[in-house]
Amino acid sequence: MMLTPGTYVVTGAAGGIGGAVAAALADYDLDLVLADRDVTALTAAAGLPGRTARVRAVELDVTNSAAVATLAGSLADGSPVRGLVNAAGVLQLGTIGEVSDADWDRVIGVNLRGTFLLCRELMPLLERSGRSAVVNIASVSGRTKSIYSSPSYVASKGGIIGLTMTLAAQHAARGVRVNAVAPGIIDTPMLDVYTGEQRQQACAGIPLGRMGSAAEVADVIVYLLSEQSSYVLGQTINVNGGLFMQ
Repeated sequence: MMLTPGTYVVTGAAGGIGGAVAAALADYDLDLVLADRDVTALTAAAGLPGRTARVRAVELDVTNSAAVATLAGSLADGSPVRGLVNAAGVLQLGTIGEVSDADWDRVIGVNLRGTFLLCRELMPLLERSGRSAVVNIASVSGRTKSIYSSPSYVASKGGIIGLTMTLAAQHAARGVRVNAVAPGIIDTPMLDVYTGEQRQQACAGIPLGRMGSAAEVADVIVYLLSEQSSYVLGQTINVNGGLFMQ
């Protein structure tokens, strides 16, 4: 892929899809800013053994508006900010009766508020750079019915899809493309909350007959960051093995 030189910010970069994106971007001559709340795991990920990328690790709570603003301020005098991947996220299972006020606030806070804050604070830098791109992480649960995912999780991911389209429409003329991916059942530590039976049932409807990998999702994200997707705007790309088709 052709990635415009500059700084690329990845949240949730200590593991899962965010970690896979960081590893994929490390194959390019870029400045990477990897952010996560888990600073121990993030430091290990930031090492990216054998890679040649310039990497900076940042401990970040994406729900903290002051911390996000500080991160944006620290990028103002560096190389042009060309890419943002909002991969920080949490999963909750259950029905509405099992979602407490605190559960709702936590899931909406990390998944939707965090995405909003990063986009808001970094958008001026992305616009100043031009030829830049944002990729948000939605979910198949935000596109169709969900048996196991909680209403809090589904609402957060559906909100990301709407946020993505609005930002795409409002900022395209200023040189920023905004898109999203909607992963299906992806084999990451996030799925540890599923029982074995739940995993089996969740995978039963996948035409390809298996879970996806974080690297497979990361490949699509890198495409959306690249010049090859220069005419792709406001889209939510399904990466789910055919579990949901549209």
